[in-house]
Amino acid sequence: MTPSVQETDVLISGCGPVGALTANLLGQHGVRTLVLERELVHHGQPRAITCDDEALRIYQSVGFAEVMDAHMYTCPEVELVGASGELFARLGIQETDFGNGYPALRFFSQPYVERVLRQGVARFPHVELRFGQQVEAYTQDAQGLTVTVRDVRHGTEHTVRARYLLACDGGRSTLRRLAGIDMVGSTYDEGMVAVSLLLPEEPPAVCRMVCDPHRHVFVTRCAGNELRVEYMIREDEKAEDMIRPERIREFISPYVDPDRVTVLRAAPYIFNRRVAARWRDGRMFLLGDAAHLMPPVLGQGLCSGLRDAANLSWKLAAVLHGQADESLLDTYELERRPHAEAMLQASVNMGRLVLTGSRPLAFLRDRVFQAIDRIPRVHRFIRNLEFKPRPLIPRGFILGESRGHRNAPEGTYFPQPWVEGAGGRVLLDELLGPGFAVLVHPDTQEASVRAAQVLADSLGARCLRFRAPPSSKVRPGEVVDSEGALEAWFQQHQVEIAVLRPDRYLFGAVRGTHLAWLASALRRRVHGPLRFVEPLPAPLSGATSSAG
Repeated sequence: MTPSVQETDVLISGCGPVGALTANLLGQHGVRTLVLERELVHHGQPRAITCDDEALRIYQSVGFAEVMDAHMYTCPEVELVGASGELFARLGIQETDFGNGYPALRFFSQPYVERVLRQGVARFPHVELRFGQQVEAYTQDAQGLTVTVRDVRHGTEHTVRARYLLACDGGRSTLRRLAGIDMVGSTYDEGMVAVSLLLPEEPPAVCRMVCDPHRHVFVTRCAGNELRVEYMIREDEKAEDMIRPERIREFISPYVDPDRVTVLRAAPYIFNRRVAARWRDGRMFLLGDAAHLMPPVLGQGLCSGLRDAANLSWKLAAVLHGQADESLLDTYELERRPHAEAMLQASVNMGRLVLTGSRPLAFLRDRVFQAIDRIPRVHRFIRNLEFKPRPLIPRGFILGESRGHRNAPEGTYFPQPWVEGAGGRVLLDELLGPGFAVLVHPDTQEASVRAAQVLADSLGARCLRFRAPPSSKVRPGEVVDSEGALEAWFQQHQVEIAVLRPDRYLFGAVRGTHLAWLASALRRRVHGPLRFVEPLPAPLSGATSSAG
């Protein structure tokens, strides 16, 4: 260390939600991390508004699910309305359960979420956040990277030496440009204006997509007293004209009294369907919008970035602490790209369906949907959001890697039911802890149970044996499967022992007699217990929503 060169293990460029979450995840693993944010202050702009059950489960992993959930809104359902104003489909949000312990879709205030995550960074003395810092250039060698950083206030430059560099710097990523990585895909001609409003009272419980070819409109209640209204910019209109006060009044007046609301933000945006040609340049990795941009129809842009962070963070920590070979980092793009691309394509398909500009096609769509909605199986497919791509790792750090092909249920996102622990009823992840985890079926032979505990100890993981209710007392190392969800999962797949990765994807599940084979495959990539630190209390006193 010299006065002009700072050293760190991981340098994160950008402290939006993805960068801030990544810093919290690395902080939990005891990784020395420096986060650089170009802006001097919190932007305070309500940009992203949607969060799914997977994202909330990831927030839970850094201890913030409860504080996040308290400032989010779950709409009962999304209404899809045709050009005539007639309803042609409903998406059931409140009743849809993907097994992760949270609602399928929630609406939030991005400034609040960013404040929570940024203040969460302060829990870790080995994680530092600096504002007004812009990455200008980097070079790399076999040991790390040398990064040139400019202070945007004074124009002065300094050097940071890091083992790894993470680009969480958005769709116009400077680091992606410096690496010469192209974005592959297209930008749509059409655009939208997003208007965020603050009401003096609780907004109406509305979430509606008006799928009118003449003018697409989306309106929804968000967190607190916020309402979001988005409307299409037609080809004969200019974006700057559509954010004039008189036009904003025109489009929000069907839903609220324009004289009784505060416009928090009104900004045009365009649709993108683009993915980086590669997500890595040696020791530099792309995450979030720097790696992929997708239409907002399914609200999966930010959620996909959070999944990137959850996937890469524990792998970086394992490599930096010498508990895994560097080849483990090769699985990041291998695992994340297929799901990100599937989500992007699903968003595109949904957009083509609900945002068509053709009146004949829109008329046909409305009539077809109204007809097929009477078919029970089709009705469930639409209403329960079964068209949303489920999280899955087809290739990568899973047991099937050792045999050359994946067997179900490897690579699936393990469910998180409510269970009974020594402290009462909790979500499963609260008992599994932050690292690897081993779950054991109650009928497993004692010799296999002991072997499972040995494996867990070698990973620094928790080993839990579940049992059926009722229970008067939960013994150490046990959990009561109060909903029967764990028993149903183990019976479905005819296994006795399941090994979960830190990001809660299933590495592998086997009968007790095959545990030695699973353990051998796992230890070929992970050589010791993952390291974790106990965070300090989070200073969240100032993290209030815009609605108070």
